[in-house]
Parts: sequence; structure tokens; C-alpha cells
Amino acid sequence: MTAFPDPRPAARTADRPEDLADGPFPDRGARLPALDPEIAAVLTEEGAALDEGEHQLWLDMLDPAFRYEIPVPLLREDPALPRHSRSAVLFEATKRVLELKLGRAGLLQAWSDRPATTTRHFLGAVRVFDAPAADVVRADANVLVTGNRGVEHTVLVSAARQDLLRRRHERWLLLRRRVLLDVEVATHEQLSVIF
Repeated sequence: MTAFPDPRPAARTADRPEDLADGPFPDRGARLPALDPEIAAVLTEEGAALDEGEHQLWLDMLDPAFRYEIPVPLLREDPALPRHSRSAVLFEATKRVLELKLGRAGLLQAWSDRPATTTRHFLGAVRVFDAPAADVVRADANVLVTGNRGVEHTVLVSAARQDLLRRRHERWLLLRRRVLLDVEVATHEQLSVIF
């Protein structure tokens, strides 16, 4: 089977960390195992903020240039081909879009969010790599997310998660998140979850 060329330009070295929020997701750089515990702790706190409904706390963990994306999963017979599109996305958002989405949940007129969905993020296999900009690392992890809202609305989905984290003002902020779903056809409920 012939692989099609990637329609987007190749990843490049970034002059500024925020340049990595757009374009192709950077490849893994050199492995940085000494940072695994520190970054795993940051990602654990970030998942806990989502699970506990601390939306403003979670938003404060995002860099102003933050970008969130879920590429389209691809069904491939050839295991050597990519399992996710490099150009098409199911969902894409900036920090501002997520501020609007999460800010709406606290409003009285947001009746569709009542009762609220209970989510749980299970994070594992966190590995940290160098990234092509100063003060930025790439963290690859596995995540299992459950969501429950009443008897009939249960979500269970696993994914590989690729994050870029930027060291800024003595703390790590999420600069970019790419979620590679393990399903071939994502449901509305699965896409409504923030991974």
C-alpha cells in the first residue's frame, strides 16, 4: 500500500514557544526521564482539576496560546500507516473557546449541563521528551476517561495524549494538547469530554 504524503509542512524548530501551538505536532526529541515525575505530577493535578469541576483552576494551567485538538481516527489495514489524520480534526479549540465552554456550565440557564457529568481521568505511562523550542517539553501519556451522567449516559474512552508544556514564571503550563482516540468512530458523548 502506498502512503500519501503529509499535506502539512514538516515540523520545524520554533523561535518562540507559542510558534509550536500551530502547524504539525512536533516529533519527539531526546528522552528526558529525569522530568517524568515532575511532569506526571503536573498532569495529575490538571486531571484532578477537571474531575473536581475546578474549571478556573484548570484554565489557569493553560498557556494563553493553548491549542487543543482531536485528529480524525483512520481505519487502516496496513499497520505501518498512521492511525490518525495529520490534517483533519474532529474537534479543535483555543483557550478562549474552552473558557466559553466551561464558563457556560456555571450559568443557571445551562439546563443541559444539569445534572453535571462526573468525569474521572486515569493517567499512565507518562514519558517526557525534548521539544524544538526553549523551555518546552513534550509529554506522551496514556489516558482513560470515564464520564457518567445518569443511568443512560456513560462514556468510557481510552486515548494516547500528546502534550506540549511550557515552563513560564516558574511553573509548567499546557501549550498544546493532541488526543489520539483509540476508537474508529467517536461518539458525541466521547467528544464532549475534555481529555
